[in-house]
Amino acid sequence: MSSLWLLMLLMLLVAVVFVLLATGKQRRYHKRQDENQRWYEQRLAELEEERSQYDLPDEDYQHAKQELDKTFLNDSQDVEENVHWHRAPVALPIVLLLVVSAGLYWAFGSWQLQLQAEDARKQLPELGKTLLQQQNQQASREDLNTFALGLRQKLMREPEDAIAWWIYAGIMVDLGAGEDADEAFQKSLQIEPNRVNTLVSYSRFLLMSGAEDGQPKAARLLARALKQDPDNIEALSLLGFVAFERQDWAQAISAWELLKERLPKTSERYQAVVNALDNAKEQQEKAEVQLQVRVQLSDNMRHHLPENGTLFVYVTGMEQPMPAAVVRQPVSEFPVTVTLSNQNAMLPDYKMSDLDQWQVHARISQDEKIDRQAGDLEAERVTINADGSAELTLTLSSRIEE
Repeated sequence: MSSLWLLMLLMLLVAVVFVLLATGKQRRYHKRQDENQRWYEQRLAELEEERSQYDLPDEDYQHAKQELDKTFLNDSQDVEENVHWHRAPVALPIVLLLVVSAGLYWAFGSWQLQLQAEDARKQLPELGKTLLQQQNQQASREDLNTFALGLRQKLMREPEDAIAWWIYAGIMVDLGAGEDADEAFQKSLQIEPNRVNTLVSYSRFLLMSGAEDGQPKAARLLARALKQDPDNIEALSLLGFVAFERQDWAQAISAWELLKERLPKTSERYQAVVNALDNAKEQQEKAEVQLQVRVQLSDNMRHHLPENGTLFVYVTGMEQPMPAAVVRQPVSEFPVTVTLSNQNAMLPDYKMSDLDQWQVHARISQDEKIDRQAGDLEAERVTINADGSAELTLTLSSRIEE
């Protein structure tokens, strides 16, 4: 059918170009013909008038009329033969040529693409086997593209195939087509919402994508997967990773403990999980590090207490003035007790648990700035060894002078 349309369009193209580029016959005698007609009718009227008013004999009238008719016919023939041939405007055939060419390209291109897509669909089983055999190697991009094209053809015929959508999503991940992969994963889950392999694969994709909502969404999907299959190794591994990234050390440890129990001790993955567990437990111990500080105000400083002051309690290192943890709150009744921990860190890579010794500070600022200023009230700083849990008291007993 496509070949027939192609042939018809080619014939149409040839015919249009031939007609429009051929020299067209343009008649220009219309104006002269009208003039001859008017002249003939005028002369005939004069003959009629001469015959009626001047008794022109019939023989002379007929002779004159014959000569008039002959003259009119000769003049008309001359006009008919006076023909000019002009080349048709070039722009029109060019435009039509482009339009017809576009139609030919569309028909031919679509036909070729359809043949390519159909061929890819037929190769789908064999390509699938080839890609499975190459799972430990790098499959060629050409094979992946052909396989994806064949899968699209299959999904057009069978849109409710959840496994095909899942496979297609994986191919899109390999090809770097993130939006297509995300859409395919969602379509697969719409058809089979609790399919474990899809839930786990989609979670892994979300974690790799770095999307803002990737981690919480992946965590929800992994919870659904583990509800269906509590012993799923991939789901446990990813859940531990998500928890670790969110600094939920307890959940990370729980997930990786379960994973460790299900892995052979001789496997490389087992040792990797042991190392991850040790790291999570260490981070949990650091997260439990805290310092409780009781801040009191000396009697001689009460009349210097600013009305809208801000209390800062913070910890620095011995050689680093940047606070590793800060608590800030409006001035209230004294004494005040605050707790400092890694959760009060100002920077993600500089925390209380990273220090061997803590220098503890307390200051009341007249505004909301932590920097020392004239008029601020402060306590004498105290240095203590970093410990898992400690308590101390600071007394605001001096006022910074000009």
